[in-house]
Parts: sequence; structure tokens; C-alpha cells
Amino acid sequence: MAKAPAKKSSARKSRGGTVVGIFIGLVLGVVLSAGVMWYINGSSLPLQVRGSAPPPAQPPAEPAALPGKPGDKAPAKPRFDFYETLPGNTPAPPTAPEAKPAAAAEQPAAAQPPASLLLQAGAFSSEEEADNLRARLALIGLESSVQKGTVPGKGTLYRVRLGPFANAEDMQRVRADLAQNGIDASIVR
Repeated sequence: MAKAPAKKSSARKSRGGTVVGIFIGLVLGVVLSAGVMWYINGSSLPLQVRGSAPPPAQPPAEPAALPGKPGDKAPAKPRFDFYETLPGNTPAPPTAPEAKPAAAAEQPAAAQPPASLLLQAGAFSSEEEADNLRARLALIGLESSVQKGTVPGKGTLYRVRLGPFANAEDMQRVRADLAQNGIDASIVR
């Protein structure tokens, strides 16, 4: 019977030794992790986040000088200009006049080719269908217009047209772009 109490005390020692071993393992793991972090980051405080301190206060920089009179505000540029070209609106005039080449300005108006070449991308009985094609052309990057016309026997037609083009080369280039996107266009004079 003397041997039975000895077994109980050895079970208590092993149970106590396991708890102490786990505690020592956790402490060593934390110390080793902190050492590795310190080695990698090169910081004296291993848990400090770099860049977390606020930067020193600096006086605000002065804005760059704008052309014009001192104190003038910059003209407000519209944020979106495509709203002006939607159906029912006319395109806005350019804000700054474009400089024309000197050679073109010296030629008389009669010597320049007439700008009467147009491409018709479609004719629809519904204005909505014409506007849909016009929007599709805008996504391609082509500017078009919808013209309303009455045809005897067919009623009102909405024609989607591109141009006028100054020469046939420009017109053929645009026509090729349309063909690449699956739009058949016919020449209108």
C-alpha cells in the first residue's frame, strides 16, 4: 500500500512540470519573436510602427503664380464637357481661337475644296434609335449629328450623319473606322 501514494505524487510532479514547460516555451517564443523583429526592422522598440509619428509641422507652401493680374482667380474649367454635346444641346464654342496656318489663310476661299462630303451611318423612324447610334459613334470617338427629315411615303426619318469632310481621304478614313466597328456608312453629297 505504500506504493500507491508514491504514484499520486509523481503524477502531480509531471503535471506541474508540463505547465511550467508550456509557460517557459511561451516566454521563449515571445522573446525570440521580439529578437527577430528587432533584427529585421533595426528598431530599438520591436513593436513600434514606422512612420506612425506625425511629420513635423511645416508652413503651407504658397500657390504658384498664375498669368494675369495679381489676385485674379483661375477661370473655372467645366468638369465634364460631354453634356454639352448630348442630343438637344449644341456643342460649346471653343474657348480659345485656334491659329490657322499661314498658307491656308493666304489662299482665296474659292481655291479651297468645298466641304460637302458627308457620311450617313443610318436612318431611323425612331429618334431614340438614332440617338443610340449617335452614342455608339461617340464611344468610338466620332462626332455625329442627327437630322430630322420627312420622306414622302415613309414619314419622318432621323438620319445619323458624320461630317462634313474637307477631302475624300478624311472621309474614307472615317468610313474604314466605321466598317471596323460593324457600321455600314454611305456617302452623301
